[in-house]
Amino acid sequence: MRDFVYEKPINVYLEITIACDLECKHCRAEAIPERSPEELNTQEVKELMDDIKGMGSHLIISGGDPLKRKDLFEILEYGKEIKLPTAVTPTTSPLADFEKIKKMKELGIYALGISLDGADENAQDSFRGVKGTFKNSMNVLSYAKELNIPVQVNTTCTKETVKEIKKIYNLLKEKFSPPVKRWSIFFLVPVGRGMQLQLPSHEETKDIFEFLYEKSKSSPFHITTTEAPSYKVFYLLKEIEKGKKLKEILESEIKMGFGIRDGNGVVFVSHKGDIYPSGFLPLKLGNVRKVKLSEVYKNHEIMKNLRNVNLLKGKCGECNFKTVCGGSRARAYGAKENYLEEDPLCFFGKEILK
Repeated sequence: MRDFVYEKPINVYLEITIACDLECKHCRAEAIPERSPEELNTQEVKELMDDIKGMGSHLIISGGDPLKRKDLFEILEYGKEIKLPTAVTPTTSPLADFEKIKKMKELGIYALGISLDGADENAQDSFRGVKGTFKNSMNVLSYAKELNIPVQVNTTCTKETVKEIKKIYNLLKEKFSPPVKRWSIFFLVPVGRGMQLQLPSHEETKDIFEFLYEKSKSSPFHITTTEAPSYKVFYLLKEIEKGKKLKEILESEIKMGFGIRDGNGVVFVSHKGDIYPSGFLPLKLGNVRKVKLSEVYKNHEIMKNLRNVNLLKGKCGECNFKTVCGGSRARAYGAKENYLEEDPLCFFGKEILK
């Protein structure tokens, strides 16, 4: 279904630093206040950008907080020079002021990524570990609105934050549409600090899926999930109940990105240059200081295995929707230390998936 991503990723996520001033409960990177001496240097980042440009992929610069690197704007200027589509996900700390966001726009970024895990100060600041984070998030969204920069808002869904999902949707719809173009709900994968948090229950997950499906029909921005591919099956079944044909749905909802995500459309590079199938799947495949990202993405055995749904085990292996969904390979690995195992988030019974 997604053969075109076997040759190249759609998105390359570069964790440009793990330095960050926040103390988020779910932090995959287990960020620290100061920069690591092991970070890729400016020239190494530029060489990686050349490889990404050669693949025809997009670059998403994340962290940590990219604004902790003094060479960020030099890197963005190089991206503009080589015409590499680049987005940035700054941490919503006081570093993300209007002038810096404006400078990013001038250097040609095509979008910002903003994290929002609570609909008010108490919920957001508690989850992010630093007072004032909600206010900073609102400021950055306002800057993006003023500067006409498209935004993807990322919301982490855990047992602790699940009650915030509906309130966050209402907040974004009422105040920030535009600049919000996409709202992505990241369902917890237990890595890094996130190992101390809990997944929502199957009932809570189903309730959120119902809400997302309902709102997707009228939302002013695109709604998607990350590391919850079973939502795609939920969506398809709802549409089929309305009398639509499967082929018609797949053709009309191409933005949903059907199929396995990890290593199949995305790839992740750490601040040290280590290559992983995704930021949540901690299987090191090489290092960009020694091998080209493009070669690893195309030829590594684990990457090839991730694209072969016939290798999936358990419920995922038996499912007739495995080419549509494929389960979260990162969560399967977190649960059973096997990236081909079934995804424990899926609440569907085997009889439905047959």
